[in-house]
Amino acid sequence: MSEKSDARYQMSLITFLFFSIAGGGFVLKGVVSQYTDWGNNSWLLYAFASLLYAIPYTFMIIELSSIKKLRESESGYQTWLNLILGKKLGFIAGFFYFYVNIFYFVDLLPNIITYFIYTCTSDVAWVTQLTSQTWFKPVISITSIILFWIATWVSMKGPKWLSRALSFSGYAGFALTMLFIVSAVYKLSSGSVTFNGTVIAPEYMQHIDLSWSKVASMSWALQSLGGLEALAAYKRNIRGGDRNFRLGLVLNVFIFSTIIIISSLLLNFILPAEQAANLGLLSAIYVAFQQLGFPVWWTNVIALFLMITTLCGSLMLWTAAPVKMLFVDAPKGIFGNKLSEVNSEGTPVNALKIQGIIVTVIIILFMLGQFNSEMNTILVAVKNLDGGAATIPVLFMLAGYVKLRYLPNNPDYARDFHFLGTGRFWALLSVVPMIIIFAASTIAALVPGPEDWDANFTGSLIQIILGPVSIIAVFYYCSLMFNRWRVKNPDDHSLFNKI
Repeated sequence: MSEKSDARYQMSLITFLFFSIAGGGFVLKGVVSQYTDWGNNSWLLYAFASLLYAIPYTFMIIELSSIKKLRESESGYQTWLNLILGKKLGFIAGFFYFYVNIFYFVDLLPNIITYFIYTCTSDVAWVTQLTSQTWFKPVISITSIILFWIATWVSMKGPKWLSRALSFSGYAGFALTMLFIVSAVYKLSSGSVTFNGTVIAPEYMQHIDLSWSKVASMSWALQSLGGLEALAAYKRNIRGGDRNFRLGLVLNVFIFSTIIIISSLLLNFILPAEQAANLGLLSAIYVAFQQLGFPVWWTNVIALFLMITTLCGSLMLWTAAPVKMLFVDAPKGIFGNKLSEVNSEGTPVNALKIQGIIVTVIIILFMLGQFNSEMNTILVAVKNLDGGAATIPVLFMLAGYVKLRYLPNNPDYARDFHFLGTGRFWALLSVVPMIIIFAASTIAALVPGPEDWDANFTGSLIQIILGPVSIIAVFYYCSLMFNRWRVKNPDDHSLFNKI
């Protein structure tokens, strides 16, 4: 380890915990968004996602991060796959982690703008009318681009600035979620909740709809419970080393999953599922608080919290982590010296600038394609595109983990932690549900369903181009880049770059 690395910023366990909660997505907003689509079954979806994905996936990450040969790695994800799947597939997987994350910004940025508008006004109908205006679409696009460049500038400052922004937003988002839970429990302890004078009869489960759109929206839940592999990029920035890193991940998944399921169950008691579906992604969270007796102006407070937690939390982490994961440990020289160049904290500053340019182009393209759609339709479309794209890096991880467990005696894979013991059977069995769920939700989310083509042919076509077509093109482009690099560097078999 270099002298520069020794002096790097070190964060505490509690900072890392809230850092990761903020990065995993704002809890309550994600739950309400899922409720508008899955209704009374949303708690069940999250329960299965936690048991079949979030919990085993967390322990898979801990196992991969314990590989002794890779202890000095900066990025985690790409390095693990370099070792297990080979350097070429590791590079392609790392590039995809960077590339598909770009779609997250197309989803996230317009939400920040709507939060700002709701911070200024409590009139839900007026905001819905404003955001549906054709002239307002370019305003959203331009403002989104400006916000992203602000986040890029903060990310260039490294983990010290990031951890402050992320831990603050983690506390803020966590506090608002707990306020909702406490208020809901208090309200329900005093009797039933009514909606327009009718007592709400909670349903824990309805007929499970596995239509194209519902399977596509499963990716939202999977995404909100995932993302912890990105935190391995900051493992060497946490005080206490591996022990605190592992503890932070375990605490995160259990706290996060429990709160999500409790919040989903409480929504069944305070807001009818059909009304939530009619309100859509923009307004449901504000009406949920009004159902608990909060005044209309409280909408402004909620929106302010949402804006702060999303801007300072999710946006900041996901602007920085995937870029670091790709460019720090990419084959040396494959992007040229300038893009791979890092500062003393291991942050590739020039690569962040290139990401900013790519995001700018994609935001413009997507808004042009959805120009004539209403705001809720746009948000659903970008959520599907984002959710479907976000599952692809996990599929790479699952492939790597299957190979890791299938070859237990490979000395290169020596590690000090084994999920579900050292045998093959139980560990491999735990991966099967994940593979099925992720494969189905990825296809359904990236490819618009028949009703989407009928409603907006141009927008669906652009979604196909930005989704499946671009993903195939990126795979081909990365293969070509690596093959050219390998010709020039036949003897370079390093798994990661030391800084």
